[in-house]
Amino acid sequence: MVLPRMSTLVIGDLHGCGTEFVELLDIARRDRVDARIILVGDLFTKGPRPDLVVEAISDLRASGRRVESVCGNHDLRLMDALRNHDAGASLDELAPAEAYAIRVLDRAGKLTAARRILSETISTTYIQGAGWAVVHGGIDPQLGLVGTSDFEKIHKKAAPGRPHWWESYNGDDGLLIVGHKPLFEPLVLRRDGNPIVVNLDTGCAYGGFLTAYCIEEDRLIMVASQQPARDGFGATPVATAPRWASGGPVRTFARRP
Repeated sequence: MVLPRMSTLVIGDLHGCGTEFVELLDIARRDRVDARIILVGDLFTKGPRPDLVVEAISDLRASGRRVESVCGNHDLRLMDALRNHDAGASLDELAPAEAYAIRVLDRAGKLTAARRILSETISTTYIQGAGWAVVHGGIDPQLGLVGTSDFEKIHKKAAPGRPHWWESYNGDDGLLIVGHKPLFEPLVLRRDGNPIVVNLDTGCAYGGFLTAYCIEEDRLIMVASQQPARDGFGATPVATAPRWASGGPVRTFARRP
């Protein structure tokens, strides 16, 4: 008997892009690379369909899939907004992104489920496996994964013109898979041919891509965003494997017309 292939699929910042999330999951199911799913955080705000994100996570869990998420900075913001709303603040008094997400989730009857998922997410700063870890923002390379504060794990991002944390990372903590810093294409840094950093935030909420990484296969899966292009994203379709991909297989799905 041939056993089904077990794999871990890490998915970049969703930001409420539920349609793209569902499309990516459909592709992963066909390739049987979604036995365990880990989300890098920033689940619900900015994009138009946070309700679909909740629905997809709930359906996966109902079918027996293991779905987890690490905490992102926007998850903390949304939880703060929900607490303020519970305390009497109107939606008009909240930041627009959080107010929109709450309104959509409430109208779709998904707000209770979203709260539950959000509560799980904000209690998890990193998820660690055999030779890898998933964290939203990053680490201090001098302090390592365990020594880096929870705040830094969630929020760490280089200021404009400053070097990114991963430029000083030597791989001592194994492969680190992150999001948080939107890039025009996924980042895969290697040492001796092995990946040591993967950044999956490719600006789906800005018209870029939603990107996932299968750890066991060292492979990327990308779907094009359906959101309007902004902040430079969405201008150039990715048609071939980028230069950084040498040494690992890549699957890229072309932008829609």
